[in-house]
Amino acid sequence: MLCFKRTITANQRFCRNISLKSTVSVEELRKFNAMAKEWWDVVKPLHSFNKLRVPFLERGIYSCQKSVVTNATRALPLAGCKILDVGCGAGILSENLGRLGASVTGIDPSEDNIRVALLRAHKMKLKNVSYAVKTVEDVDPSNAHSPTLFDAVVASEVIEHVENQKFFVKKCSQLLKPGGSLFITTQNRTAASWAFVIFGAEYVFNIIPRGTHEWTKFLTPDELIFETEKNGCQLRQLRGYFYNPFIDRWTWSKSTSVNYALHVQKSHHSKW
Repeated sequence: MLCFKRTITANQRFCRNISLKSTVSVEELRKFNAMAKEWWDVVKPLHSFNKLRVPFLERGIYSCQKSVVTNATRALPLAGCKILDVGCGAGILSENLGRLGASVTGIDPSEDNIRVALLRAHKMKLKNVSYAVKTVEDVDPSNAHSPTLFDAVVASEVIEHVENQKFFVKKCSQLLKPGGSLFITTQNRTAASWAFVIFGAEYVFNIIPRGTHEWTKFLTPDELIFETEKNGCQLRQLRGYFYNPFIDRWTWSKSTSVNYALHVQKSHHSKW
């Protein structure tokens, strides 16, 4: 508990030090702070989404990076893999990846989210999952004494909420080891995504709070792939997915017009 208090206290002035190069949107930060207590009890779609996105990550890592999971077992298929969960919220995805044996670091700019995540991890006795109040630009990959690089970086349902999206992709890529995987799930910028994600989910079915998404911040797959390629990554997989609110179920789709999952791999010859 003392460690928990220190983690929060050390970051209490975080919001006052947002720079021009920050990926943090103050408006989005306030929005998600208000949701902090609801992550584990109310936000059901993100919990059911784990049934789709966790296997996507697991298979992607295994197909491209078998060397990092040499200690894997049937019960712990991601043992030995070091993962950064960017914009982890209250740890819904981080916890599931940790249960598969991965060493997971979850970061989020919201103190309230991280407080909930830390309490949950303490309750569940998850020793291989840690959390910190940080943005992706706060993680320094160039520390000569203790370089911070990961086998995989995950940004699930995050990039549509950040500022400086190109900078966000750059920093995520820099935190990967050569050959590492970057996984992003997000929404496409189409009429269909506005109809389903904003009008449908926020105003008709009230699945998520109104104002959660801003359609103009959605990126098309081509735009996102272009940015990852600029940062030394190559496309490994692109898949569309869809949510059925009537049965709380996510399924893969041939269409990427609403939601899509992206897996890119950093070049083995990259300096970063």
